[in-house]
Amino acid sequence: MRLRNIQETDIEACAMLFTQIFSSQPWNEQWNTVFAIERLSHFYYSKGFIGVLAEQEGVVGFALGNTEPFYFGSIFYLREICTQTNLQNQGVGNRVLEFLEKELLSEEVQRIYLTTERAIPAVNFYQKNGFNYNDKMGVYAKRVNS
Repeated sequence: MRLRNIQETDIEACAMLFTQIFSSQPWNEQWNTVFAIERLSHFYYSKGFIGVLAEQEGVVGFALGNTEPFYFGSIFYLREICTQTNLQNQGVGNRVLEFLEKELLSEEVQRIYLTTERAIPAVNFYQKNGFNYNDKMGVYAKRVNS
């Protein structure tokens, strides 16, 4: 398996994997490749983008997001991470995160933040990789109605 930084030419392959993963259990979201390319391209072209991928006869996993300035230094907001279904629980995600963390250290990033649903199996993955649930912070959402 090869790990490297995401390039512009990787967005479509990442979008195909993203669509496959997040259209399936437990998310069951209504993704298609066009929407996924739009989302991942948005992050790619945003200031502070950092993304890494794992390849093994194509893209089998990736993680991406953006650095943001904060009063104590830079933080990284992990926007998307996924691993090919048949390779989950085999260390691919762990290796992607390790590679990402090395990239973040080289950019002097101090913390990683992410949001996710608390009732999905990925929570165990995040906790196993050193992420902690923060009781002090909350995610608030509001639907904008016309």
